[in-house]
Amino acid sequence: MYDVIYEDRLARSEFIMSGKSPRRKLSQEVVDGILRMIDNGEILVGDRIPTENELATRFQVSRTAVREGVGSLVALGVLQTRRGIGTFIRDGLPGPLRQPGTSVPSSLSLLLDLLEFRLIVEPETAALAAQRRTAADLEELQRCVVELEKGVARGERPPEDLGFHLALAHAARNSALVDASSLIARFYEGDTQLPDALDIVEHRAIYEAVRAGDAGAARQRMRAHLSRMIQLRSHESDETATSPPNAGNKQSPA
Repeated sequence: MYDVIYEDRLARSEFIMSGKSPRRKLSQEVVDGILRMIDNGEILVGDRIPTENELATRFQVSRTAVREGVGSLVALGVLQTRRGIGTFIRDGLPGPLRQPGTSVPSSLSLLLDLLEFRLIVEPETAALAAQRRTAADLEELQRCVVELEKGVARGERPPEDLGFHLALAHAARNSALVDASSLIARFYEGDTQLPDALDIVEHRAIYEAVRAGDAGAARQRMRAHLSRMIQLRSHESDETATSPPNAGNKQSPA
């Protein structure tokens, strides 16, 4: 109980010192720090990362920030947790994911290109997931939906938003799909647009189709979800094209 109280007080002190949301800012420092450790060869693919206490000391943050930073990297496929053993650098980590600072593509045209690529690939990924998922996969997919719902209620974008799509790739049992999904998730990581209630509904509908083993429904629901995203981005692209020259580009939803 005292550990929890201490963690909460430390998180509040971080908030006061930084002047910003402590968990968002400091957990991102943990993310960037671990990616630097990978990039510098300090920890290698397959290695176990330092303990929570060691990371908290190294990055001078609370264990709360460490847990959230590590959780983000797990959701993005960079790390994997093995119960009772620890958290490890995922095997087959794509090279671009080892580069700190990789961020959201700056142009709406590239965002649309990525969405079109996803529209080609992810409906079939969802269909394969419906055919090959395990009980553990379903548990992770359900967790992602629940965490997305909590994030929307808090006015935040949790890593489980994109993590849901990555969890589907894992459930499809195809390493190439996992690598592609991990790279795409890394590109979208810095997107500032928040998910909404409709994202929750669509993710939950895809999850239910996968849980039922209905490949056709999973395929159709993922296609509908991504098609809606393309429509939103295309509309935003049109608005940007007709905006006054000094109007800033608005970040589109992921």
